[in-house]
Amino acid sequence: MSIVKIDGSKIKFLREQQELTQLYLATAVGVTTDTISRWENKRYPTIKKENGEKLAEALDVPLEELLENTEEEITQEDTRQNMASPAPSELGERTRFSIKNATLLLLLAGLLAGGLFMLLPQNNIEINCKRIMPEHAAPNAPFPVMIKIQADTEQDLPILIREELSGEAAANGSGTTGEQKVFGKSPRWIGTLDKGQAQFIYMVTPNRTITVNTSISFSGEIRSRKGQDIGGVIEGPASIQITPYHWADSNQDYTISDNEILLAYEMFSSPGESGIDFSTLEKLWLAGHYTWKKTEASFEPARTPLTKQ
Repeated sequence: MSIVKIDGSKIKFLREQQELTQLYLATAVGVTTDTISRWENKRYPTIKKENGEKLAEALDVPLEELLENTEEEITQEDTRQNMASPAPSELGERTRFSIKNATLLLLLAGLLAGGLFMLLPQNNIEINCKRIMPEHAAPNAPFPVMIKIQADTEQDLPILIREELSGEAAANGSGTTGEQKVFGKSPRWIGTLDKGQAQFIYMVTPNRTITVNTSISFSGEIRSRKGQDIGGVIEGPASIQITPYHWADSNQDYTISDNEILLAYEMFSSPGESGIDFSTLEKLWLAGHYTWKKTEASFEPARTPLTKQ
């Protein structure tokens, strides 16, 4: 098992700088808030590298930035200051000066805090989060799921989405840096709202042996933090039925019509997303008709119209 030595003070600084809660980080990494607190207070100086990578992803920094520095640099100025011993009278003057400065700083901090509190929005930010997906899918055939987020704010809110699948299926998608990730039954995404909006697309592949007329269930939540805790359940369809029809074939007639392929592009195409294999869909559309090969668990173009099985 690979472990890394983390710097708890850096983690706490970055979290507070981004106005994130310990709950947000705990949800992103998959640990408890008590664990995050122990990391920040250096009670757990070493952690699994896997958890370190998740933590770095949640804080949007390279993992190396969270690691403990093994060498401590001392400048020549620091050395000279440590070697020089002030005279007693000078020490007294410095002490009085430091106390005076500290008092002024405390007063200034209080005034700033009061002013900033008045500037902060007092109303809760409302976030609408909806799941969009086809009404049916087929065994061994990936289908898209889109999570659309819209909030009544122009702030750049950090967003965390966590989904859970129930049934014979697995999910995959793109990470925050564009790499492909295998989510299994727990798709998740961390990003930032752009003018109050964001979306996350992932692909779900039902098992090859899943039975037709069964279903796959979905549940999920969204969390955020920017001066206040925000969160809620992801709305929208919560299950999809397994059929021998392509997910874009909305009327289940073994034909991908012009309207159906246009609707598929309109609903699920997104700039920068590469998880959806539209090439397979286009082949079925160009052929005019398609057939479901049960033994191979796949779709094949067909030139003659088919009837429902």
